[in-house]
Amino acid sequence: MGRMRRVLLAGVAFFAFAGIAAAADLPARMPVKAPPVAPLAWNWTGFYIGGYFGNSLAQSSATNAYRPGEVHVNDMGIAAGATVGYNFQFAPSWLIGIEGDFGILGTNREFRDFNDTSITVAVKTDWYGTLRGRFGYVTGPSLLYVTGGGAVAKIRETFGGDTGVLGVEETTTRWGWTVGAGIETKLARGWSTTAEYLYIDFGDNSFVGNPYGAAATSTFSNKAHVLKTGLNYKFGEGPFDLTALFASPLSSPARWSGFYAGVNAGLGISNVKVPQVMAPSFNGEENVNGLGFAGGGHIGYNYLAFSNWLVGVEGDFSYLGIDDVHGDWYDTSSGFGTKTDWYGTARVRVGTSTGPAYIYSTGGVAFAKLTNEFAGVTSSATKTGWTLGGGIETALDDRWSARVEYLYMDFGTNEVTSFGDVAQFQNRIQVVRGGLTYSFNTPTPVVARY
Repeated sequence: MGRMRRVLLAGVAFFAFAGIAAAADLPARMPVKAPPVAPLAWNWTGFYIGGYFGNSLAQSSATNAYRPGEVHVNDMGIAAGATVGYNFQFAPSWLIGIEGDFGILGTNREFRDFNDTSITVAVKTDWYGTLRGRFGYVTGPSLLYVTGGGAVAKIRETFGGDTGVLGVEETTTRWGWTVGAGIETKLARGWSTTAEYLYIDFGDNSFVGNPYGAAATSTFSNKAHVLKTGLNYKFGEGPFDLTALFASPLSSPARWSGFYAGVNAGLGISNVKVPQVMAPSFNGEENVNGLGFAGGGHIGYNYLAFSNWLVGVEGDFSYLGIDDVHGDWYDTSSGFGTKTDWYGTARVRVGTSTGPAYIYSTGGVAFAKLTNEFAGVTSSATKTGWTLGGGIETALDDRWSARVEYLYMDFGTNEVTSFGDVAQFQNRIQVVRGGLTYSFNTPTPVVARY
């Protein structure tokens, strides 16, 4: 639990750090009387390098030919590494490019199987890399893009046993594919910050082991979700050129103040764990992976507190379509499942504006309709928990904006009793979503002072 919190807080803290960096890089902009200034022409074409930091969530499943069921394995870790790429801007607001990155995923999960504690199941990812194309739309100092390509990782998989039962592990370099999307926004001519989500599928890997003294094939399927924020530098620009983002009404942080409403859509990802600590029959563990569509609406209010800093409140309510049930590896009648119908949050947002973009951290209360299943018995409840996250929002004009946002939600435990055994489901959900927002505020036009 302590490790998970450190990982989560590290990711949220980096959103806050990106905001502080943005505020430090930009000079204060005060309204002055002056003739209108032509907007700056933002050039995204060229080579760039950077670094990133964030969270990773690994979701794996394992089967063995000896039994018909499966074991789920999930873990949350720190993702960090370096990026290099090239962009070409054309037509004039479209962009294509290529990007490579290499880093750590930091996931390492090991436990004894719920129904047979002589079996240890584990998955560890050391490093990973991707090579992707990017295609996006340039709004001036911000870029909205989709991305996809190939992926590679070093993964160690274990399916083995105790004394007298030979265990097996295999370490391989795995190849797969990845898709994702993100927002990148300029902090200055040469510097930019990114918020990006990648879904990575490393496919299946099979190897022959003998968990019960006879040869039997184990097969692992490994997937990863990576949410990262980064800092990039594009060559050919002055590294200390802190020219304000652009001379138009959008260069005022006041553009982000006031009431707003919008819609959002993305993915809900579960990393539910079931330690069987209250069962007289079993004392192993099981995990429940899940993935589903998340979509709904949000409404909120921002207040420009001082300089470029804003504080605000936001509420949202959305459909959440996670629905996964699987039979335990050793005994398929001992099924485990998690289903979500909807979720909502009431949160505080704190962040800084570069003018055309708003970089923020957020946290508050979360609600969800959750159903957990154990050995044919289900338990449904409306659960209350807490949430932390962050995001980047970029202006499309003086009313509309687009965002990428990450939320981690912890709904505590839910107990399900079947034949005297009590399964404790630790329900944790992550949501990665994009959104479109309309501002009801009409800021007074200003001209930036350089």
